[in-house]
Amino acid sequence: MIGRSPSVTGITIDSDEVVRLACDLIAIESHSQAPGREAAIGRFLVDWFHARGIEAELVPAIGDRANVIAWHSHPSLDTRAAGRTLLLNGHMDTVPAGAMVDAFTPRIENGVLWGRGACDMKAAVAAMCGVLAAVARSATGVESRHGTAASRSAGSQLGAGRVLLFAGTVDEETGSLGVKRLVESGLKADYAVVGEPTNLRAAIAHKGACFIRIVLTGRGAHGSCPERGVSAASYGARIVTALEDELRPRLAKRVYPLLGTSTVSVGRISGGTEPNIVAERCEIDVDRRTLPGEADSVGRDTVGEVQDVVAAICDGVEGLSYAVYETERTSTVPHVALGTAPDSPLVLAVAAACREASLPADPVGVTYWTDGAHLAANGIATLILGPGDIADAHGPNDHVRVDDIIKAADVYCHLCADLLGRYREP
Repeated sequence: MIGRSPSVTGITIDSDEVVRLACDLIAIESHSQAPGREAAIGRFLVDWFHARGIEAELVPAIGDRANVIAWHSHPSLDTRAAGRTLLLNGHMDTVPAGAMVDAFTPRIENGVLWGRGACDMKAAVAAMCGVLAAVARSATGVESRHGTAASRSAGSQLGAGRVLLFAGTVDEETGSLGVKRLVESGLKADYAVVGEPTNLRAAIAHKGACFIRIVLTGRGAHGSCPERGVSAASYGARIVTALEDELRPRLAKRVYPLLGTSTVSVGRISGGTEPNIVAERCEIDVDRRTLPGEADSVGRDTVGEVQDVVAAICDGVEGLSYAVYETERTSTVPHVALGTAPDSPLVLAVAAACREASLPADPVGVTYWTDGAHLAANGIATLILGPGDIADAHGPNDHVRVDDIIKAADVYCHLCADLLGRYREP
């Protein structure tokens, strides 16, 4: 059993319950090719919470796809919106099995849990749910159904007006519309922890993502007389060169602590139809990774900078037109950067929680985008912390150490006690 002594927080994590839940979640397919997608795992989690006396519900998010919301609050609280609130957030969907053998048959070998989503991020979801269950048990002094005695301190271990929330969201792997709906539904929180795999390091920064499409329309002609046409492909090649030789060095001068530089790369280029036809059309897909506060610091929006490169090459060329725009993949849910202040109460509290769990306490940055940035953009102080290594996600080696699952629950539990504990000042 790993967890804070009940004499300090009044909360004890049931490690068997957490690991069993992680296995159960892996066994429920919740990817884009599964019937009903996240429907089965959502119903399972709501039933799991209800079986432990925890309030939980399915909240519509996208059509018939629903987020899971569960909560525990001080008994004097009349509404979830009042007081200080900590949100534990994890997405319920995974990528499909791909090349992973027996992806939905969880197995534990040599202290390692294997299965699709073990790393990204059903282990973290299980740890978060386990903390909510432990906090709820501590409020009533009941004994865990799985044989672990919880604290028998009188009353709730949460301070007056304090709320612990769990949100299991849909669609993170295919668009992040679940977290968008979560915010739009009116959910409020002061602090949030998103359980993406960070090797149990507190990630307080990550880059934003902006996928930009450049569409060039030229004038077709027979390949034997190219001077009669305007090749969109040829101008596309010039643009790619300019993005790499001109824009990339400028972006490399922009640096953010923990993240490094702002970047640009070309991920796809497509143009023309046949070798003997001057290309009438060319498309270029650009990946721009941005830094926290970058647009404000340079006074130019991300798409506008790319458009400037295109305009310098294409403006005034007769027979050539162009369009530059952000694609729906990053515009529907704004993929802004995350940059939480290192001296914020949340970051200081998680550092203390990591030290208590004998983990590195210094904050880090991560390279990938997360739903946490959308939460932060809507006024919730947010950081990313979860078990597992992002390098193991989405591939055939999707796994996480069992000890790290429990350590994650331990950190979440310490954080809850620090930010919401009744012995803390409001």
